[in-house]
Amino acid sequence: MINISDREDIFKRLSLLRKDENPKFGKMSAQHMVEHLILVVRISDEKEPHPLYYNEQKAAAIKNYTIHTEKEIIEGFRAPMLPPDPVVLKEPSLDAAIEKLKSELADFDAYFTSHPNATPTNPTMGPLTYNEWLIFHSKHFNHHFKQFNLLG
Repeated sequence: MINISDREDIFKRLSLLRKDENPKFGKMSAQHMVEHLILVVRISDEKEPHPLYYNEQKAAAIKNYTIHTEKEIIEGFRAPMLPPDPVVLKEPSLDAAIEKLKSELADFDAYFTSHPNATPTNPTMGPLTYNEWLIFHSKHFNHHFKQFNLLG
């Protein structure tokens, strides 16, 4: 399992990602995947806040499954804020997207250093604490690293 706090490991794995790598599942390109991770990190430090897209009961069930079990995010899960097809890329290259991800993760760390009691809203699970975001990001990165053969 990816540990979101082990940035050296994360970026070592991402350095192996090829721009033309075909995903094992889903429609994203390699760069789309990295830019998707950027978006979710930006949601977690309230740079791009999103509302809760589900009712509280469904959100609680997803949170329990994702945060309070050892289970992985299932293949095929699509967050409700995402369109069915990949969006237009924002960064000029995969390498630029990876550099942007490094910067966004540093901002995530700084945000919670300055706001230790913040609970930014996860669009599928509702408000999460810093530790819950760490668990979610670890599982989310793991999910997408599997998608592009970046594990093991």
